[in-house]
Amino acid sequence: MALVIRRFAPAKNGKPVFHFAPEEAIADILIETYGENYFPADYVPEEYSWSKVPVTKVDLSRPLEYLPRNGLNGLVHSHVLEHIPGSVERVICEMNEALVIGGFHLFQVPIERGWYREDMNPSMPREQREAMFLQFDHLRVFGKEDFEDRCLRLFKDFERINLKEKISDGELAAAAVPPSSLTTYNGHTAFLFIKRAS
Repeated sequence: MALVIRRFAPAKNGKPVFHFAPEEAIADILIETYGENYFPADYVPEEYSWSKVPVTKVDLSRPLEYLPRNGLNGLVHSHVLEHIPGSVERVICEMNEALVIGGFHLFQVPIERGWYREDMNPSMPREQREAMFLQFDHLRVFGKEDFEDRCLRLFKDFERINLKEKISDGELAAAAVPPSSLTTYNGHTAFLFIKRAS
């Protein structure tokens, strides 16, 4: 994700770039790139005492109640969508509605073999949830078999940046990124989309 931001993220344009569940190293790169237009965000902002920038409270189960429609330059999140209750399709579409033309959506999710699985039942035992979804607080896991239909089709008004054609094996090795992240879908795969005029 750091490599993608440094190489391919659109330039600063005065509009906000939101970074959900911010990681410190990625936050530093985004601050360097977008300065005062960088906005870290989370449902529980008080958990980010380390942040150099105040963290904005955003509930991604209702993106457009927190994000301005056609008002953002970028959205960045890594392994966040599996935690969000509600329809993941609606969440992605509403997030995309917040972007201006030319804005970008950069994300990663856990992708496993097989098909998409989801269960939002709060009474599911912790051990069962860990077994089904890899982590006790995951509501879903994405599957290789239907990831394009489940998620990528929702970016119909976007250009997908083909990172496989633009990043060399040497660059991946220097960044300690497994080559499989560009040859198959997995939890290391970064997806970068640029919004175009429909």
